[in-house]
Amino acid sequence: MSTLQDLIKKYAAQYKEQVVAWRRHIHSHPELSGEEKNTSLFIQKILGELGIPFVNDVSDYAVIGKIEGAQPGPVIALRADIDALPIHETTGLPFASEDDGVMHACGHDSHIAILLGAAAILQSIKDQLHGTVKLVFQPSEEEALFPGAQGIVDSGILDDVDEIYGLHVWPQLPVGTVGLKKGNLMAASDHFFVHIKGKSTHGAEPHNGVDAIVAAANWIVNVESIVARETNPMENLVCTIGVINGGDRYNVGCGDVYLEGTCRTYEPAKRDYIERRLGESLQALDMLLKTKSTLDYKRGHGATINDPDAIDYATSIVE
Repeated sequence: MSTLQDLIKKYAAQYKEQVVAWRRHIHSHPELSGEEKNTSLFIQKILGELGIPFVNDVSDYAVIGKIEGAQPGPVIALRADIDALPIHETTGLPFASEDDGVMHACGHDSHIAILLGAAAILQSIKDQLHGTVKLVFQPSEEEALFPGAQGIVDSGILDDVDEIYGLHVWPQLPVGTVGLKKGNLMAASDHFFVHIKGKSTHGAEPHNGVDAIVAAANWIVNVESIVARETNPMENLVCTIGVINGGDRYNVGCGDVYLEGTCRTYEPAKRDYIERRLGESLQALDMLLKTKSTLDYKRGHGATINDPDAIDYATSIVE
């Protein structure tokens, strides 16, 4: 008589090529955050073919499947993200993105396929399962300001979940290696917008204006100093400015500069601290250089902090 482990291996081998095919289909048809309509429909189609009930009305294009075991037990959720990135693919692969400027460059296509494969196996052995498995296909992971995960949580559909597990493909690890970590793993992700307003003037008459580019340069250096000189190097804080736009002509002093960036933290107190200091540094900049600045600091997802007992359990399964 086959053991449960033997059955899992059997079905894993059976579905392996199908999982690869699913992944390549999804990779060829990427969709950005908030636009995952066809990806969601594809997931729904596969779940339907597997005989797994689902709901699709909890948060944007989220899909939540449900596999009920024959025996009572805990409710375990398995989660995958489903959105792609605004990146032009140049891999030349036969299954490369068919949508120019959109690409699954972060592995979410693999995550979807892996969770669908897990769903297929679990559905095949549900008569031997003790408990319920919820399959969480989450939209808008790349845009933390969209409903996405928070919308799923707010819907209440996960209120009865005892534990939730997710994974992420990781190119830095050798093939066949599984990485697990207790405690802090992925930082909270915040998105800030800054407008530094000066006064435009002719490049030959800088004294008649307020140069927003010079002000922005000063502020960027100040932000780096806050991180490097005000933060304990043993604590985690990253602040990156990824977008800066300003100026219209080479010989005209710039009147407006717009910046966007992100701050990553683990501790709530550190999160509060960097938001406050960004605002204070802009106020100081305005006093020093006569600019008028605004900060729009938007908080995204909180940090991923892995439960030690769950990591011990996952480690035992991997081993």
